[in-house]
Amino acid sequence: MKKQGLLLATTLGVSVSLVAWWLSQFEAIATRLPVSAALLAILLGLALAPWAARRPGFGPGLKFAAGDLLKLGVVLLGLRLSLAELWQIGASVWVLVLLVIVSGLLLMALLSRLLALPARLGILLGVGTAICGASAIAATAPGIQARSEETAYAIACVALFGLLATLAYPLLFHFLLDDPRLVGMALGAAIHDTAQVTGAALMYEQSQQAPEALSSATVTKLMRNLGILAVVPLAIWWARRGEATKGAGPAFPLFILGFIALVGLRSLGDALFGADQAHWQQFLSLAGQLSALLFAIALAAMGLGIRLSALRALGPRPAIAALSTAVLVGVVAIAWLQFFMP
Repeated sequence: MKKQGLLLATTLGVSVSLVAWWLSQFEAIATRLPVSAALLAILLGLALAPWAARRPGFGPGLKFAAGDLLKLGVVLLGLRLSLAELWQIGASVWVLVLLVIVSGLLLMALLSRLLALPARLGILLGVGTAICGASAIAATAPGIQARSEETAYAIACVALFGLLATLAYPLLFHFLLDDPRLVGMALGAAIHDTAQVTGAALMYEQSQQAPEALSSATVTKLMRNLGILAVVPLAIWWARRGEATKGAGPAFPLFILGFIALVGLRSLGDALFGADQAHWQQFLSLAGQLSALLFAIALAAMGLGIRLSALRALGPRPAIAALSTAVLVGVVAIAWLQFFMP
């Protein structure tokens, strides 16, 4: 019976990945409405969840997909990050990204306490908003043993608010900043997901004929993504810091070590083969596609296992906290670029 649930999740994950890829081929859609296979997978899983609930035999396969396959996808995510690229990033961008990450995490921690949010949900919203959206949430969720509905709620929040920022920020930042390079940095610092950052930067580039905005947005987002190396292990340790004394096992999950090992492999490969070597780049591209596919399968399985009543029980307070934190991140980015950038 385990195979049935796994086959269902795989079918949905492959389907939404193909749909997302197909939609990305249309420039008008890709630049104005970046399509996330992760969000599509959760929504499709949620739509079919009442049907799956009547088939308990799906349970073991869905649990495997939402657990082990998700962890494997996180491990492969390490191949997207290269430590060598750190040296190409200016000190001013480092300061901006550090401010954004720290302010986002601190405000979410404060709001989580004030609004009495579930601890694990607050952590997921914090890392998703401060670092890189769904990828950071997916990397953190297994380590803190978050429930499926908490993971889905957090991903839905960062996807929705990130999409709104993608549509609104290019025009807003154009009026607040007079340098396309600074606009790109602001977009990379203030929008959650990498695809959304790219879409927003392309919108600005095409409307203002400013190609430098895309490159500065990409560099800033890369630096922000690298925060996953420090913040996710720290968040997992914080959530599980009391378990070792209770005999509950190690507080640091092994799949995060796998993720860090593949970051090292990517950095070593870039040094040995060169970042532009064709076969090495092809390998990295295939690994990235496989990671994205595993995420889609795992998140579809999560959606299938969620009960809508459990989502409703979480209420609007986490969404309010996520929106407030997302707005603050944008304000911090604009304030730094306006008043402190040379």
